[in-house]
Amino acid sequence: MKLIRKKWILEQLRRENSPSYIRWLDEQKQAEEFQIQEEARIAAENEAAWLKREEVAQKQWQELQEKLKLAWEARAKQRARIKEEWEREQKRLKELIKQSEREAQERLKKQEELKQKIENFIVHGGEEPEELNINLETNPGKQVCPFFQKVGACRFGDTCSRNHIRPGISRVLLLPNFYSHYCLESTETEYGNDADLEFDRQEIYQHYKEFFFDVLPEMEKSGRVRQFKVCCNKEPHLRGNVYIEYKTTREAVTTYKLFNGRWYGGKRLNVEFCNVKSWKSAICGLYLQNRCPKGSACNFLHVFRNPANLFADADKDQHHTPPAEDIERLTPDTRHWRWSESPERIPTENRSHHRHFREQHSHSKSKRSRTRSRNKKRKRSHSRNKSKDKSSRSTRSEHSNGHRHEHRHKSKKQVNNESRTPSNTSSRRFRRSHS
Repeated sequence: MKLIRKKWILEQLRRENSPSYIRWLDEQKQAEEFQIQEEARIAAENEAAWLKREEVAQKQWQELQEKLKLAWEARAKQRARIKEEWEREQKRLKELIKQSEREAQERLKKQEELKQKIENFIVHGGEEPEELNINLETNPGKQVCPFFQKVGACRFGDTCSRNHIRPGISRVLLLPNFYSHYCLESTETEYGNDADLEFDRQEIYQHYKEFFFDVLPEMEKSGRVRQFKVCCNKEPHLRGNVYIEYKTTREAVTTYKLFNGRWYGGKRLNVEFCNVKSWKSAICGLYLQNRCPKGSACNFLHVFRNPANLFADADKDQHHTPPAEDIERLTPDTRHWRWSESPERIPTENRSHHRHFREQHSHSKSKRSRTRSRNKKRKRSHSRNKSKDKSSRSTRSEHSNGHRHEHRHKSKKQVNNESRTPSNTSSRRFRRSHS
């Protein structure tokens, strides 16, 4: 065993001292040194590249920080500017609120002063308040609307292309659509649109008289009425309009204060001042003679005749106020119109009764309209037959007169012969004349 080990050691020493082994060791050493050098070179290159990247990254980071700093500074400046603007806006709003409060207080103060002036003007009289003597214009600088200037109303309203001038105060008051009646409303029914066939003119006038004697005494509580007219036009801008002219502006202002916003027959009143300069030019004179060519489309006033022709002189601009005794004498004792300060309501237990009454009334009206239309047709056919009979009789009479004239010029012999033997034409003419 020792011999084998010794041989192996000697063999190992021989190999280690051999030139090939020594050369291999040199090659291995050189390879290791080359590897170390390569690793060092690669490490140096990597470090240089990293340092370069780090330098670029540091530069980019610094640039980013500078940008962020600039952005933060800009944002801070913007916030400061927004805050400053908000504070300035809040300050301006506070000033506006204070100014509006001061203006509201001033307006309220002026309104109170104006109200006090109006109260003093109504109670004590004197000069008219200057604040009320201001005309309101819809289209300043344009041509004045002739219809609004004459009657105080226009079918186009405030949308009219011409100028509507409304006075601040005046002696004439206008209550639009105050008077109401079914025949004035342009509603379509089952049997046509002519509501006049369902009502007799006497019934409508009786209805108007009740309205007249109920409203006029209330209006005369404020002063002397010089004109009272109610329109029976069917156009919406004139339908049921009530015009009242007082002797003084003070009385008109008193009436405006009493009746504006008041309730009458379940309808809230709207009182306006208007400037009707001439009643003669405002009222349609042809309507009073039943000769108005425009009918319901007329833009002038179609008015009811007042009982006992009250205020008739005012229609011709010859104002004369009738004494109160005449109006009291004509006023009926019982009235069916109601004045109230608030809207009236029909009790629930009476609504069914009113509905049933309206249905019966509408049925009776439709029945009357049908009978009237049939009677009118019969009258027209009868009148046509009469006219035909008259024309035929006139032609026959002329024909018979011609024959008589010829008969006179005949000889005696021919006359005797004809008298003995009457012809067929004469008998036929006789039958025609008696037929």
